[in-house]
Amino acid sequence: MVVNAIIAWLIPFIPVAALWWHFNKSEERLIDKEWMVVILCLLLVGTWLIPFGPIIPLLFMMGALNWGKLYSSSKKHRSIFVGISIVGILLTGFVPTSIPVGPQGWGEPLSKENPNSAIYPATEQHVWLLSEPELAAVSITTGRTPWALNPVLGEVAVLGLISITGADKARMQSSIEALNEGSSKVNIDPELFELVDIESESTHHYKRGDVDSVMHVKRQQIVMDIDLPLITLRADVLTVIQAEWGGEATILTIVRPGFGESNDIWAEDVVIEWLESLEA
Repeated sequence: MVVNAIIAWLIPFIPVAALWWHFNKSEERLIDKEWMVVILCLLLVGTWLIPFGPIIPLLFMMGALNWGKLYSSSKKHRSIFVGISIVGILLTGFVPTSIPVGPQGWGEPLSKENPNSAIYPATEQHVWLLSEPELAAVSITTGRTPWALNPVLGEVAVLGLISITGADKARMQSSIEALNEGSSKVNIDPELFELVDIESESTHHYKRGDVDSVMHVKRQQIVMDIDLPLITLRADVLTVIQAEWGGEATILTIVRPGFGESNDIWAEDVVIEWLESLEA
């Protein structure tokens, strides 16, 4: 994970440095050194310390266009330079993520691949089928967060990205297939289901033993007809997100059949066991 974080940190510098060399290899200096220093400093510090890393640094870059000598560079070349910086940041989304790891008590994952996952950003997903404390398909997904290498507001950004891109359904398909295999009572078409958001708090405090963490959460339901959610309810979904330093987020998704009798809407046992494994 540390190596991948360093690679993701250094990638944006490569196209920026190459472009600066290209613009200044002749006697006519098209990009000032000061301009280069400003961009490198923003890339160096912004991705680690500023929430939504690329957004704020790029705003600073645009503001820097009016700083003293920096104004001597042509608008065209400055715009190209900023554009290449954006490309460099986005390229970090292809850096591989760490392999998902579950508690030893879960055994070997039922599935280690998600053929429905998007090419970008890079993700890895493992799925387990649990029978205790209740039947549940549990997936752990690690995904790259190319906009920043810091976890500040990372969970909010991940939830927003998932909602905008519709990645939720693709992420659920492997879990639904696992549930179908694990119980004859479950019969959910992994291609035709719909997800309905449940209004609830966005965070939940998990506290037991050595675990004392406030996690970002999202509750949903899997239904077969979005116009008749109560009648066609098939499963409850709980998503727990943890953003980490280094430009990576871990998403724990718990899918439980709708016929379950548990009142533990926050899946305390499963989530706390997972959090304990992270601290071990």
